[in-house]
Amino acid sequence: MAGIGFQLRRLTAPRTFSGVLGAYASAAAISAGPWIISIIALMVLTWLLHQTLPGDQIRLFTASVTHVYAFALILTGPLQIVLTRYTADCISLKHEDRIFPSFKGGVALAALLSALLGGVFFFRFVHAGVMFSAFAAGLLVYVSCIFVSSVYLSALRKYYGIVFAFAAGYGSGVVAAWRLALQYGVNGAMAGLLIGHLVLFVFLALCIRRELKTGAGSAFTFVKSFAKFPDLMLCGLYYNLGIWIDKFLFWWLSQSNVRVSGALHAAPDYDLAIYLSLLSIAPGMAVFILQVETDFAEKFHQYFDTVNQGGTLSEVISAKRMLIYSLRDGFNRLLKVQGVTTALLVVYANELTAWFNVTFIQIGIFRITLFGTFLLVMFLAMLTVLFYFNDRRGALLCSFVFLVANGLLSAATVVQNEAWYGFGFVVAAGLALFIAAARVNHRLDNLEYHTFRIQPE
Repeated sequence: MAGIGFQLRRLTAPRTFSGVLGAYASAAAISAGPWIISIIALMVLTWLLHQTLPGDQIRLFTASVTHVYAFALILTGPLQIVLTRYTADCISLKHEDRIFPSFKGGVALAALLSALLGGVFFFRFVHAGVMFSAFAAGLLVYVSCIFVSSVYLSALRKYYGIVFAFAAGYGSGVVAAWRLALQYGVNGAMAGLLIGHLVLFVFLALCIRRELKTGAGSAFTFVKSFAKFPDLMLCGLYYNLGIWIDKFLFWWLSQSNVRVSGALHAAPDYDLAIYLSLLSIAPGMAVFILQVETDFAEKFHQYFDTVNQGGTLSEVISAKRMLIYSLRDGFNRLLKVQGVTTALLVVYANELTAWFNVTFIQIGIFRITLFGTFLLVMFLAMLTVLFYFNDRRGALLCSFVFLVANGLLSAATVVQNEAWYGFGFVVAAGLALFIAAARVNHRLDNLEYHTFRIQPE
């Protein structure tokens, strides 16, 4: 699957400093925006709330928000990847007028499913009051809609609008939550964060509406893609569930777990360390996404254009070599940038984490999980390449292995002491990366065969 082409090549074409800087900012906002900015915003907000709310209310707030993001990613994972494929096919078939209707349908479906899940979970299994439960369920709806919206951000040209939307949304959410918490306690904090996500979603929807054709088709035509590409749907589910399975296990089973309210649990030692380590993915993701969507995407299309236009064998082989070179160059850049980032964070972990008042145990887990996030970025990059080459079976296998390995290995480390925390995540990401790399190399070695053989839809 060739994916949706970011409009980053227009920014980097002049090779000016401002153009390249803008392209990297856009790549970082699109690829890691919801994930990274939400973690930073939650940490800043938690620090502010510590000066306003008692500890039990802060734990209720943070645990609820964490569960909201976990549920939203797992719930919308299959929808996001199917919508990505549907939108890419619309672009390839010159049916751009069908993209915006699919956005409306995707948002509507995500809102319905998340409202049902949020209503049942927060009203039935969390004992926190009607107002708090209503705000938390509403937050789940808007977070899910934002994740669906992120599918379409890659089709936008004005990256400044995207950066502004995230800054305005999370900035207003932090300020509103802090101000309302002063008057209404934890209910006000949740209501304020809900307001911020509403602002973010409205800005993103306006950006998408302004730049995409309105279209007159059905908003739910994309639903047929679930039956057409069940492997993609499962891949989205397995990958996102694999991201969160270790957190659920630590919440439920670790010796340091805390029961916050009803079904809400937390594992303070593991949670803070893993969330801090996840912040490290932004530089690597920005570099790889920018490389893939500029040079590699160009070489990818050149190769298949050469084939489709009846190029000679030597021309096809030359195009293949350029494609492989571009891919290797992208991974080399990713390895250098993410490797240096990880190394610096490991070395200066004590100094950097001093801002968050972390314990000695959390620093150790932080250092371990930094290697896991490094491997996770590499795995995600390999997974992206598998989608480019339409190796859906390989992507499904890798995602399933990541889910099972992270679940089993993290469960094994949970019953041990804190010295083992995080190793399950590291090994699982490494194993998934190894399999994905093997699939990519096999696909490249046999690219001509996979190019010319008749493939079922």
